[in-house]
Amino acid sequence: MGRTCGGAALSLGFAFCLLAASAAMARADAPFTNETAEAGGVTGFLGLYTSIKADAGGNPSISYYDENNGALKYAHRSAGVWTKEIADNATSTDVGQSTCLALDGSGNPNVSYYDASNRNLMYAVKSGGTWTRTTVDATGDVGRGTSITLSTGGEPRISYYDASNGTLKLATKTGGSWSTETVTSTGAASPYGTSLKLDAQGNPGISFYNETDGNLMYAHKSSGVWSVEVVDASAEDTGRYSSLAIDYLNRPHISYFDATGGHLKYAEFVGGVWSVQTIDPATNVGWDTGIALDAGGNPRISYYNAFWGYLMYARRVLGSWQILYVDSSLQDVGQYSSLTVDGSGRPLMSYFNSVAGDLKYAFGPAEVTGVDDDPPASSTHRLAIYPNPSLGGPVTIRLAAFHRSPVSSVEIVDLGGRRVRRLAAAGASTVVWDGRDDEGRPAKSGVHFVIATGPDGRVEAPQRLVVLR
Repeated sequence: MGRTCGGAALSLGFAFCLLAASAAMARADAPFTNETAEAGGVTGFLGLYTSIKADAGGNPSISYYDENNGALKYAHRSAGVWTKEIADNATSTDVGQSTCLALDGSGNPNVSYYDASNRNLMYAVKSGGTWTRTTVDATGDVGRGTSITLSTGGEPRISYYDASNGTLKLATKTGGSWSTETVTSTGAASPYGTSLKLDAQGNPGISFYNETDGNLMYAHKSSGVWSVEVVDASAEDTGRYSSLAIDYLNRPHISYFDATGGHLKYAEFVGGVWSVQTIDPATNVGWDTGIALDAGGNPRISYYNAFWGYLMYARRVLGSWQILYVDSSLQDVGQYSSLTVDGSGRPLMSYFNSVAGDLKYAFGPAEVTGVDDDPPASSTHRLAIYPNPSLGGPVTIRLAAFHRSPVSSVEIVDLGGRRVRRLAAAGASTVVWDGRDDEGRPAKSGVHFVIATGPDGRVEAPQRLVVLR
């Protein structure tokens, strides 16, 4: 589970507009906590191309690129303490871009990455306290946009781009030997990464971006044959920074960026067809996405809001999407985001602070909500909220009843889950919130959620409401 791994945030320009704020402490938005895993500096960036995984104890490990030293690095957190080490700086003078991390059954790190000096695909594994490095493919300019996963036997599989031939490739290690194959030559686009996962039968699936046509693509191998299909061709340019997860029913889920509209989008394969949704319709959001599924198959997505320079998090609960801020400090944070969910259901994220040049880490509370398919048939209401965003004035909340009991109350809660206001509904079809809390004070600016509750205590799926003052 996790991000594209090979995707690249291509602009750091916004960072230098915020240098005056660089001394400010990074602010984690409830319910998230963040910290600096390794401090860098504006002349020596750390934390680019991050990839995060959790071990059996829920401890995070991160592979990342040290731009200042041209090195691949690895960090592991245990008992609240980060240990950092160089995984490769001996292969050449510039190694470690396009990193992607997988942990084997013993917790040993396996990392795919790009040797920019020699233009080769590389693989490093740590076992018995020692790093071993292998050149996997050295034919032309190969190895950008890597993504790695392990078979049930712990053998690595790596997807990547062959920039010399414009092809998407897969490298497989079997019995100690590496082999490579071409997946497709259809519009491969190296700057925007690949994402690789294996289904329950061990068949590889890869999401990628077709630069020629500007489409999101998906490749899957079954019975030794590759099939390649268009997932989303709805816009002139959609599919950058894709990240792939495959659920327990072998259904692929993909998060990605629609560059035409500037939105975060999500696609899932259900009932034999691709279903595509815009998750965050704000401006210039959805860069560097990372997707992961919790134990119930619920998708969670980390991504970069390039308009404000924030790290964001989206989660689907009972069919409805919620958008949360993870880190909205007065610095440019969130590029190169990567996401995993640990065994207890906690979302863990790695990302880059491009003002301070730091490697960052954030985590939230456990939030497994059960198997996530369509909303249950007994769901009784939907909410229509307007205006949304609100400028602090009255907000009308329309309750569209179906066939069950009426709504008894409506609650407004803030991003941290704290109740702001409870409104009695008493079977009404419409209620109006005056923008104030239970004490009569104006509600603070930010993201809120509107939740309808039935007389039997049933809580309906929350709807997002933004208050601006």
